[in-house]
Amino acid sequence: MDQVDKALEALKFHIKKEIVDNYFADRVYLEEETTLLQEETESYRRDRELAGRRFLAFYQALGSDAAIESVMHLLGLKERPFYRQFQELSEPLRRELLRSFPSRGWTAARRRRNLVFDIYEQLQQETGKLREQYQKIEIHVRLLNEDIDKFNLSYDFGLIAAQMEAIEGRQEVISGALFSGEREELSTRMRFKRRKLGPEELPELPALPPLKEIKGRLKEILGRFGF
Repeated sequence: MDQVDKALEALKFHIKKEIVDNYFADRVYLEEETTLLQEETESYRRDRELAGRRFLAFYQALGSDAAIESVMHLLGLKERPFYRQFQELSEPLRRELLRSFPSRGWTAARRRRNLVFDIYEQLQQETGKLREQYQKIEIHVRLLNEDIDKFNLSYDFGLIAAQMEAIEGRQEVISGALFSGEREELSTRMRFKRRKLGPEELPELPALPPLKEIKGRLKEILGRFGF
């Protein structure tokens, strides 16, 4: 083997090595991004459950189904978030929901009204932060899927095999030639699956207006129910 042949063999080796190195580097990147997305999603669900307890406290503070219905209408909510969980609570557990909130006001009605205002204000802030988390996760999913599409297009096994065979002068890439079905199976296993987060995996919370925007109307509603 003369110097030219040696140089060509070395070049072919480095080209094949670069293809393999790039494949595994890009695959590790996608695996890390997928793990990060999973962690973000789990963190969002945990924080959402904590916000759920604030919804339960809000329902308890409103005191009656009629008051809850009126306030949900004011907020533009057709469904009551976490309401099924609230219905399943015993009365002692419902009262416990309000224990951590301070009592403010000279009269019982004023204290009840301030309690509703305080809980709602915290609830609105928490849901606002959660919606920001939700939107960031949605963006992460979209960008990750774009990278997955690029990866699957760049590292199609059939295409890589054809490139390798061209380098080797149509020799087999893997000894014991693979049948077309086997190549297709290997190509499928090398591909990354696109990520999709449905409502069960990534449940959204409704947007709530700031207290200052609805305080007057909320006060009127509460007044009708003796607050």
